[in-house]
Amino acid sequence: MSNSLSTPVLLRRIAQLEAAVGRLGEDLGSLRLAVSKQGLPMARIVRARASQAAQPPKDTQQDQVAAGLAGAALRGEAARVQWVKDGLVVPGEQLAKAWGLTRQALAPAADRGEIFGVKVGNRLYYPQAFLGIERETVAVICRALGGIGASEKLMFWLRDHGALSGKSVVAALEAGLALTHVERLAAAWARERGATRVAEAA
Repeated sequence: MSNSLSTPVLLRRIAQLEAAVGRLGEDLGSLRLAVSKQGLPMARIVRARASQAAQPPKDTQQDQVAAGLAGAALRGEAARVQWVKDGLVVPGEQLAKAWGLTRQALAPAADRGEIFGVKVGNRLYYPQAFLGIERETVAVICRALGGIGASEKLMFWLRDHGALSGKSVVAALEAGLALTHVERLAAAWARERGATRVAEAA
């Protein structure tokens, strides 16, 4: 599996996905700031935009904010669809089969924070990286990632980390790196992403 994750095509695609997610984070941070300056709840703006979709757009800051939110949501969904096409995430049935479980057993594991899924359309997909790793190993790392978003967790699993000698999580574990080292890195990743989200919301 480390060979497939290290191919030039996949590395380029991962870099593109990271850039897309970064742009989405920046877009959402800017939009949240604009919304908070207006003193308007985001849910109200999104609903208002949806109800006015058939009407000609108005050139107001509120409409611009709502349009930006809708655009960011569409770009996010397009990125998730591309993850499926590229095989970076797999259906629950495939993961359950690899681990000798039923698909229904994945939901309780997700509730316990031992795994996570990415919703694409109306289905949950799981990182393809999970397929070649013991379930208990995945659980340790996912628990260390805590409550950050599923996309942020996925990026942790996909990217090459300098702290892992430039390897992905899977490649580092396959090369014999101690699980405790990866666990500490996951916890640091979660702290950093959590701090970023708090700063954006402020």
